[in-house]
Amino acid sequence: MTTITTLRIVWHEQTSDFGEPMPWFGSWLVGDGESEGDWFHSGRGAADTSHEPPDDAVGVRLRFWPSEGLDPEYIDLPLPESGLIETISLDYDHPGPHSRLDPSQL
Repeated sequence: MTTITTLRIVWHEQTSDFGEPMPWFGSWLVGDGESEGDWFHSGRGAADTSHEPPDDAVGVRLRFWPSEGLDPEYIDLPLPESGLIETISLDYDHPGPHSRLDPSQL
């Protein structure tokens, strides 16, 4: 299913409600896009990482904690054809389901 060989994610530095660098966590979405696979990133603040998607990956789930101590927020994204995701350009406040996966692309 995977069409890209490397996924690069630019984790832009954002500040949590407590004035600290926001925690980020990335994991693969596999199969039908509803199943979460292995995780590939855990960190705080600015980072520029590259990852080799598993063969069954169809997307990623990016979790972030704007208010530490509460449940994380997240966004599900398909694997981009460009091989690049920049967290600063994502619309986390978009109404509707968290998932941005298009079932017709799976």
